[in-house]
Amino acid sequence: MKSLKQALTMGITGAIAVFIASFFGLPTWVLFMAWVSYYLFGTKTKTALLILVQQVFGILIAMIIQYFGTYFSETLGSLGFPLIVFIVMIGVFYISKLKYLNTIPAYFLGMIIWFGSKTQIDINIVLLLTFTLFSGYVFAWINVSISELIKSKSLQQYE
Repeated sequence: MKSLKQALTMGITGAIAVFIASFFGLPTWVLFMAWVSYYLFGTKTKTALLILVQQVFGILIAMIIQYFGTYFSETLGSLGFPLIVFIVMIGVFYISKLKYLNTIPAYFLGMIIWFGSKTQIDINIVLLLTFTLFSGYVFAWINVSISELIKSKSLQQYE
């Protein structure tokens, strides 16, 4: 019965998340990227916030790559983008040496989100993606919190 309740919780939480994302025009796939990240990087609130920050940095890094890659492609041709990626990735490596910014996959997930959105550089898009990521983490947290509550209640029944 516990598993059924947890499965229903995940289904209901996911359905509500998709409904709200669709209603507000949020990219659902970004919401689920955050949800997956919550599970992949540990289901702790502090960790989730740090990963969220790094994913937003990844979005900003991708914007830098897009802007300068386009600029240098005009002068260097097909070497423009690889050159900028090379330079930026060196920077990402060194940023990841900082205590709270040390999860390289989070940066790449942010870059994937930016490039996957296939958009032009616009602060409104950055805000939309950031809000959507945050929402995904919130829904994942809600799902985990309810599942843990169900688990603890079922354990209490057997004591």
